[in-house]
Amino acid sequence: MKSNNYIEKARLFNIKGLTALALATSLLSACVKNDDLVSPQEGTIYMPQAYQDKSVMTLYKMDDPQKVTFGAYYAGFNGAPSDITVKFEVDPAYVDWYNELNSHLSYRYHLFPDSTYNLTGLETVIKAGKKTSEPLAIEIEGKKLQFGYKYMLPIRIVSVSDGTTDSSLSVTYFRLDTLLTRVKDFTSEATLTVSDENRNGAGSAEGSPKLVDGSVDTKFLSFDYHSEFWMQLSFSEPKFIDAYDMTSANDAVERDPRDWQLLGSNDGTNWTVLDTRIDEAFPDRKFTRRFNIENPGSYRHYRLKVTRNMGATLFQMAEWRLLQFY
Repeated sequence: MKSNNYIEKARLFNIKGLTALALATSLLSACVKNDDLVSPQEGTIYMPQAYQDKSVMTLYKMDDPQKVTFGAYYAGFNGAPSDITVKFEVDPAYVDWYNELNSHLSYRYHLFPDSTYNLTGLETVIKAGKKTSEPLAIEIEGKKLQFGYKYMLPIRIVSVSDGTTDSSLSVTYFRLDTLLTRVKDFTSEATLTVSDENRNGAGSAEGSPKLVDGSVDTKFLSFDYHSEFWMQLSFSEPKFIDAYDMTSANDAVERDPRDWQLLGSNDGTNWTVLDTRIDEAFPDRKFTRRFNIENPGSYRHYRLKVTRNMGATLFQMAEWRLLQFY
């Protein structure tokens, strides 16, 4: 067994060794200044937003104009040696190039229309000693965009007053894959009427109230379908409706609606066509589809006139809901 004296000497030796190592490290750090460090990328200028995960936008249709920022970055350990001016441009040609490069995908991007966005500028400065430029912004009006489209705004570095441009990160493809919205469902505030009730009455297992009971497991079934068939939701005061949901019922595809019009009225007599659909279909049972109204407005009465179904003498639907975006 080693003596306590031996253990104490070993402990002191380790302490002295660690102290010496720490001192050497400290001296080395003091000798190497940040200004002495040079990166292979020193002086290269790029757009941080050009990384794919930073170029995808989240945009709500009904919100006020939403802002996305962009700018330039000076790579390396040291900041810019002097003020560097960086100029950008919107280059629509890159939309076609991007679509061609990704032609194996089942969708295409469309250029943001000029009327949907505003740029705060296309020129910025990386200040001397700094790495990040003053930010520029794109202000986008979601209300002017259409659902179902994928949008893109390619912005690229045109020139820098000093340094070199990293060509692999000089273009940012600002992309909007899905235009989002928040939804209010006003169906429960309305009174439902139909032109042709279930033959067993409204209170039966497949009466018209099942059309708006909030369950896809129930349905409204009418045995007397004809081309003037309609369903109507009426409010005590006008409601602005942006879209409506329709859910297919559990069986018999031939009973599904195929052609229809959504009509709006404030007096129940004079009707305005708000939306027209032809040759629609539901890909599955109990399947909900959303239809954005082509000509929305504020009305007390909303009538869905089903002018053709899939061929049966009966009509069925699980749910019909009226929606407002916000």
